Amino acid sequence: AATARPAPSVSPALPTTEQVIPLTGMRGAIARRLHQSSQTAAQVTLMTEVDVSALVQLREELNQQFALTYTDLIVKAVAHALKEHPRLNAWIEGEQIRLVQAIHIGVAVALDEGLIVPVVRDADHKSLREIAQETVRLAIGAREGTLTREEVTGSTFGVTNLGMYGIDAFTPIINPPEIAILGVGRLNEKLVRVRGEAEWRHRMTLSLTFDHRAVDGAPAAAFLQTIGKHLENPVELAR
Repeated sequence: AATARPAPSVSPALPTTEQVIPLTGMRGAIARRLHQSSQTAAQVTLMTEVDVSALVQLREELNQQFALTYTDLIVKAVAHALKEHPRLNAWIEGEQIRLVQAIHIGVAVALDEGLIVPVVRDADHKSLREIAQETVRLAIGAREGTLTREEVTGSTFGVTNLGMYGIDAFTPIINPPEIAILGVGRLNEKLVRVRGEAEWRHRMTLSLTFDHRAVDGAPAAAFLQTIGKHLENPVELAR
């Protein structure tokens, strides 16, 4: 009887690639930094939904005086909250946590080739108008590639807003050596019960990722709650 021969092996057809993007330059730097962050930090994300109806009204009123975005208002609210919760305004350096006195908030800006995080320095000492002017200047510099090293380094806390893309909530990755970052979701309207009656209200989800090596869940939650209170009652933000 004839001996059966094994069927010849057939290599699977590989899909045709149209383009190869090397992990070098800005893309490579982002890849290395975020991989380092995810490998070294004990990252936990907390999410909460806040009523920002008063914030929407405040922005409409202030826009009659100067242009500002919701990100500007959130940067101001974060600066207030960091003064009340200084343990979140810190860096991890080796085996120590370094509490930083200055509040420098990094605001993520998306470019075609990657992500860059310009820094609003001393945000707690800037008025809302000054923050709005600074974020515009930094965003233009980021897109034109004219930012200096000082303008993209030294942040003590990060803010990233994906609300304009229709994202409700997400898990942002910490930018080391910082210990926390706030993700901002889209603004939407929901029918909620207010004082026994149904009412349309503006709502927004905030996502706080923090490094559990540096801070525990309860103080991180209290910090996120404080941000929410400033956004729900934004009178102080306009000062």
